[in-house]
Amino acid sequence: MSSETTEAGDEPEEKSKAEIIRGMKKYTKVKERLEGNFTNLGRTEWVDTTEISPEGTTYNIVDLFSGAGGLTLGFTQANYQPVFGVEKDPDAADTYERNFPEATHWQKDIRDLTLDEIKDAVGDKQIHVLCAGFPCPGFSIAGDRDPLDERNFLYEEILRIAKELEPWYLAMENVPGLVTMEDGKALNQIQTDFEDIGYPLSTLVLEAADYEVAQIRSRAILIGNRFGLNNPYPKPLLDEEEYVPIGEAINDLADEPRDPDINHEWTNHREDTIERISKVPPGESLYDSYKDAWKRQRKGVPAMAVKENHGGTHIHHEQNRVISAREMARLQGFPDDFIFEGRMKRVMFQVGNAVPVPLAKNVALGLRPKLEKIENGEVEE
Repeated sequence: MSSETTEAGDEPEEKSKAEIIRGMKKYTKVKERLEGNFTNLGRTEWVDTTEISPEGTTYNIVDLFSGAGGLTLGFTQANYQPVFGVEKDPDAADTYERNFPEATHWQKDIRDLTLDEIKDAVGDKQIHVLCAGFPCPGFSIAGDRDPLDERNFLYEEILRIAKELEPWYLAMENVPGLVTMEDGKALNQIQTDFEDIGYPLSTLVLEAADYEVAQIRSRAILIGNRFGLNNPYPKPLLDEEEYVPIGEAINDLADEPRDPDINHEWTNHREDTIERISKVPPGESLYDSYKDAWKRQRKGVPAMAVKENHGGTHIHHEQNRVISAREMARLQGFPDDFIFEGRMKRVMFQVGNAVPVPLAKNVALGLRPKLEKIENGEVEE
């Protein structure tokens, strides 16, 4: 079965790289609005993470709704220690336990996690950062955006656990659609609820490609603390013209054979599907009625936001196949020694739901100076 390179991956010359990248970004206006929003002013500050060293104190984190561990991995790369996490999905929980054996991890619905279990896991350790990439289906523009979706209220579990653990900082992640849900009412309610327990939140949309991720992927990052300090956010590391293109991240895997040991697997296409894929131009989908998947990636620019759609991930920028689970992981910033558990489609699901690792690392680095101030007694509670 052939999946040879086709000229379909060549980008038409009439569009510049800058125009293509701007066209791939969906949340520019939301991002700019948040950066100028009065509810964030006086609560946030930009920090240059290139000047922040991960050396020094190892800070403790908890990761709720941990998934496969994208947030945790980014934080560990910035010298944080995972103490415990919880994840409902069994394959993602197995992945987390494989890659973070030092942490206590529960594979269960967070609503069934008791405070006694949390106390047993944490012991007398101070939790410095409570991380949570809480579920987003009800907020995402890719879904039905149902304001009554029960998953929209799982943030209340973070409230419950934050009150028990009293972490110094909160670092939470969600889709940018959270910001616009119900004209901002959903976000306002979340911020009010956290302020009521002593954690005023700020919310900004960060672009993963700004932090050396070979992918255009915007995420809403919510940060709060109980010390009345500003909430630090990492300054972008790259300008648009410096973005890492998809080829730089995955070209070396293009002709490598399938290898389930490193998650380098992709959908086994029929010959007629390969023929149809060969005719898909850059930026377009194989299906007229399924526009958000099976999109041909473009050369010379970052990938579109990676996702798993029943095995129909995005199409390779040069070959006539979808990208592999390992290529997806590369585009999310996972190193090759981070192995995902489960069948191929379940691995793709985990990768598609993950937080880009370099983005998480820079958020973690940005918090370190504030944590050091608290640790050194320079800040009063």
